Amino acid sequence: MSGTGARLGDLVTFLSGYAFRSQAFNSEGDGLPLVRIRDVVTGRSNTFYSGPFDDRFLVVDGDYLIGMDGEFNLARWRGGRALLNQRVCKIDQVSPLLDRHYLARFLPAALKKIEDATPFVTVKHLSVKDLNEVVIPVPPLAEQRRIAEALDRADELRAKRREALAHVDDLIQPIFLEMFGNRRTILTGWPTTTLGELLDFLTSGSRGWAAHYADRGDLFLRIQNVRGGELLLEDVAYVQAPDTAEARRTRVQPGDVLLSITADLGRTAVVPNDLGTAFINQHLSIIRCSKLDPAFLSAYLSSPAGQDQILRRNRQGVKAGLNFDDVRAVIVPYPPRALQVEYAKRVAAVRQLRSRHRASMAELDALFAALQDRAFQGLL
Repeated sequence: MSGTGARLGDLVTFLSGYAFRSQAFNSEGDGLPLVRIRDVVTGRSNTFYSGPFDDRFLVVDGDYLIGMDGEFNLARWRGGRALLNQRVCKIDQVSPLLDRHYLARFLPAALKKIEDATPFVTVKHLSVKDLNEVVIPVPPLAEQRRIAEALDRADELRAKRREALAHVDDLIQPIFLEMFGNRRTILTGWPTTTLGELLDFLTSGSRGWAAHYADRGDLFLRIQNVRGGELLLEDVAYVQAPDTAEARRTRVQPGDVLLSITADLGRTAVVPNDLGTAFINQHLSIIRCSKLDPAFLSAYLSSPAGQDQILRRNRQGVKAGLNFDDVRAVIVPYPPRALQVEYAKRVAAVRQLRSRHRASMAELDALFAALQDRAFQGLL
């Protein structure tokens, strides 16, 4: 790449947002939208400001904004005329030597490097001083535009893959509704009974596991690992489990349906065959029911008809909660086992498709990151 590197502070002016008076905030649409950190990526705000302001802090569609706390995100604003709140900054003035879109393509990787190198106690903070010290390659403008356009084309492929992945995720609930009915018909179209009549085993996790936490060992499943019929294992804890009756009671088996019974009620997951040794904490229950296919039971409990019953039985005091009698009392349909198994097969096929999309998405992300590196090293 021809050209040299330069400090961003010598080429770019970053404008930090203003600390607008919270007394003038509203959600009724009075005044202008106020861009806060949580609004940077979404590109729109539901918080409005109705007081006086300096025109310098106006944001319009197309402005590039940066969140200065937590994750240092860069995004292009698309929420119309708005005001720039504190802890958000915008790319304000850019030297004629630098293409604004090229700059926007360069910044995400630079921001990630700053974020990774920033120590924190509770929340990471980014400063304009940090931004000013970033060094950016500055080839001729025509080369900058060529690089930005090449990265745009590559990013379009990623966007299409993300869209396809989102559509795959939307397929599972319609399959359930098509096969078994909606919240009004599912309990009239099939024989029904209470879950308690069908159970083989029901228990909940216990307290006191903190003493057994470890850097590695057996999985310890928490409420954040349970959602939408699946176990989410991106954020997991580990324990060195004691050899006790209590530990054996709360150890999961393949095909168990897990149900959250405190806090965020009604989240479900099915324990897969290949999970290995795992235990649950006190916010989860194990439902073991050989008379119902676990994928069907989990989907029913997550469906509007199941959620209606779970939330109606919520014994809310200081926090939400269900006891074993509440779980046993849930009315469940039991369509023919063959139909339940067919549903499980169809859902498994959808999830396999999603897994392939995710693997492809990961490959595209890695290729895009490599392309960015090459582009800003002059090797594109």
